[in-house]
Amino acid sequence: KSMFGKFLIVCFLACSPLMAQQEPSFDMEAMEVMLDAEVNGYRTFKYAIKNIGPEAVPAGKYRVFLKVNGKMISFDTKTSSMKPGQSVVYTSGERFRANQPGKKLKYTLIISSKDANKRNNKLKGVIVL
Repeated sequence: KSMFGKFLIVCFLACSPLMAQQEPSFDMEAMEVMLDAEVNGYRTFKYAIKNIGPEAVPAGKYRVFLKVNGKMISFDTKTSSMKPGQSVVYTSGERFRANQPGKKLKYTLIISSKDANKRNNKLKGVIVL
């Protein structure tokens, strides 16, 4: 009987949610998306993310994606660590012809991360050329 009781205690402690990893206290924010100035008839997207949490984000704990008009144009899956308050500005690899007046570029900036607040991990908008 006592052996069974010890087994229950061990199982309870091992299975307890209190033993689970604590919530991360870093918080990534998708801050801004913009088009760079025209260079040789083309424009490039720049976009910024920031760690607004109280702790550093470990390297590789987040991934960053930029979609424009439904197409993935840029991504970073080998991310570096970020200190609290630090921002990172990315430049997309794909360029867009600048001479297309009225053309709409619908963007979605996505941070894929298990951070403290998922509500600020996506930013959507439209830029009209």
